[in-house]
Amino acid sequence: MIEIYLLEQLEGFDRCGTLSAAAEELHLSQPALTRSMKKLEEIIGVELFTRQKNRLSLNENGKLAAEYARRILKEDKEIVERIRAFDRSRRTISIGSCAPVPLEKIVPSITMLYPGMTISQFVDDDTRILKRMEEGELNLMILHEEPKDDGLVHVPCGGEKLYIAMPKTNPLSRHEGLWLKDLEGISILLFSQIGFWYELCRQKIPHPRFLMQDDFNTFGELAYASSLPVFTTDHWLSMNEERSNERIVIPILDEDATVSYYLACRSEEKKRFQPLFRRIEEQHR
Repeated sequence: MIEIYLLEQLEGFDRCGTLSAAAEELHLSQPALTRSMKKLEEIIGVELFTRQKNRLSLNENGKLAAEYARRILKEDKEIVERIRAFDRSRRTISIGSCAPVPLEKIVPSITMLYPGMTISQFVDDDTRILKRMEEGELNLMILHEEPKDDGLVHVPCGGEKLYIAMPKTNPLSRHEGLWLKDLEGISILLFSQIGFWYELCRQKIPHPRFLMQDDFNTFGELAYASSLPVFTTDHWLSMNEERSNERIVIPILDEDATVSYYLACRSEEKKRFQPLFRRIEEQHR
């Protein structure tokens, strides 16, 4: 049986090209590396090297052995990574959401129902979330369109409506409602991590002028201190996040500015997440 360290040293020798370079990279003395290569020859039972004065090089057998060594080392690394990933998956619940608000409402329930589990969460658009679910990277996902895949189970988990908080000095503040297209040419302060909302606004507003902020705290301070328009939703309005009395809050009239959210998992994990789905259903009756 060939020990892994011998294969690592053979692959290192082949890649570095010389005994001295390989020994330096592997943090070995040249005599120690020479002994390892001799031992490998004895285990395999064939010569792997051409030996010349002050020079050691791989022969055809050695080149083939080095290629197999690379493959085995790659597979060895993949085995370790997959087992570690499996172990993490047993201790981690990964959830991707198309918007930040549903995460705020659902993550506390996950924490309560699955104590001791690490919660991994992120916000992205529906397409990338679905792709990561298909690739097995996620346990749960939240979409703003009802999933149609038979391999998924889902439950409604609330909704959200988009508004814009407009300075009183802006002529548009006199409107009882606005379409996104009405916001063309207006500079709007926007938090970057809002999932699908960003694409919706970008597509519906001709020539959008977004002033993006990546840090939520900075965004909040700017939203409070500046006179720039900002998007908000019924959720944030109910949380009294819109603190400035210098703005008028106006609903966005586009049909897709009012959305429903759906929590989904793969069918094979239905039993595991049934308590969570039941709790979400009870909360939204």
